[in-house]
Amino acid sequence: MTTSTPSPELVAASPILKAALQDLKQFLTTTLTGDPLQIPARAAAANLVFIGQLQLLLPGLATAEEGVVLQQATSDIDNLIAKLP
Repeated sequence: MTTSTPSPELVAASPILKAALQDLKQFLTTTLTGDPLQIPARAAAANLVFIGQLQLLLPGLATAEEGVVLQQATSDIDNLIAKLP
């Protein structure tokens, strides 16, 4: 079995994606733990918290991906320059 190298974009986003998955886990735990008749009430509140947590992660994701995009863009430009006579 061979393992492929993860893309730079995935590596940069990995900490943010892990945090989002932890937030999802907390949402599910909060919603599904306790009296089943109270699930609708817990789900509404837990959903608001979950969405808020995801929104707080977005700037970190943008910052992480910005560096990868900049590096790729400058590398592509350097390659084009190198090909010119």
